[in-house]
Amino acid sequence: MPLDEMLRNFINMTPGQNSFVSVYLDLRPDGSGKKRYSLFLKNRLAELSDCFPNHSPEQGFLTKDIKRIQKYLEEDLDSALKGIALFACAAENLFVSIPMPLPPENAVFLDPSPCLFSLVRHADLYKTHAVVVATSQHARLFLVRLGRLAEHLTLSWEEKHITRSGRVGWSERRSDKRFERHLQEHIKQRAKEIVENLGKLTNLEKIEYLFAGAEEEMQTELKRQIPSAMRKKLVSLPSLDTHSPDHKVLAVASESLHSISREKAEGLAKQILDEAEPLGRASSGPEPTLSALQNHQIERLVFDAHFQATGWRCLACSSLGIGGLPKTCPFCQGRVYLVDLREEIVIKAKSMSIDLFFTENFPPLLKAGGVAALLKYQALKKSPRR
Repeated sequence: MPLDEMLRNFINMTPGQNSFVSVYLDLRPDGSGKKRYSLFLKNRLAELSDCFPNHSPEQGFLTKDIKRIQKYLEEDLDSALKGIALFACAAENLFVSIPMPLPPENAVFLDPSPCLFSLVRHADLYKTHAVVVATSQHARLFLVRLGRLAEHLTLSWEEKHITRSGRVGWSERRSDKRFERHLQEHIKQRAKEIVENLGKLTNLEKIEYLFAGAEEEMQTELKRQIPSAMRKKLVSLPSLDTHSPDHKVLAVASESLHSISREKAEGLAKQILDEAEPLGRASSGPEPTLSALQNHQIERLVFDAHFQATGWRCLACSSLGIGGLPKTCPFCQGRVYLVDLREEIVIKAKSMSIDLFFTENFPPLLKAGGVAALLKYQALKKSPRR
């Protein structure tokens, strides 16, 4: 199931009726090969068990969720994964596991809604993309969906360049202009074969990026052969060793995808902060941004990964507020409860189809409060009274 569809399903669940367990785990082993998350998870789940009265229905559901999580980690977990997100709610008959391309910080939450911030901030890494690694003799093609390898194809060509005196070295071959033309023709044909097979492996129009690491001549020819509509999605990986093992190739592509996402977010944050003046077309800081969100004014929203804020939510009208817990909702006098405001802002923004971006330790945004938004329109100045 596509990530956006999963998120929509989570967001459409009515908060406050049941408790959801949200688990984020860094699955990488330590230097001795031990699972670093095991002790953290054991202690945190024990803490959750004390949240409800003994023999209450809530405790019964939570016990089922904990057993389901432990069973999955013991029996079904893919040992190759770097990170995992798990969501469980026995009352809703819900259990979802989502592999994470980058390991998250270990965290466990028990809340009236699934906690999605840590998942959504890495959403770009779930975009479908292809990776090509090529030399004049070999090529590897990868298709990645939802952060995991979906298809893999290897191409090889036999080297047949022989002279009367036997096989010759590359330096000798390059001194022969006719050989150079012959070699270029081979590279051209092999690049064409790569692109044709790439088209069979995936629909080129539907992938978000095409990452390519290749020898210089092959890289140039691939750019020529790739359809013009696809060239704007092509991202070179100049630092990639074309002889790297598959897992290293995919890791380099994932890191590049993460860098692209971060650079876009930083660019947007700079634009917003430049415009976030009184009556400008932007807002910065938790309170102004929350107000703009509830007034349906936001076009794009940018967080820093380390943004933190607490607030409250009304069970009756779903209004959000920042700061301490009031006795009742100031808008409808309904019952309110404490919430992690970053989670609430993410859920509300996703429900309104607002584009979300995430920086990481970006000082200008952190200084402004860790969250900012580009508004749909510039605030209007009030006309001076005559």
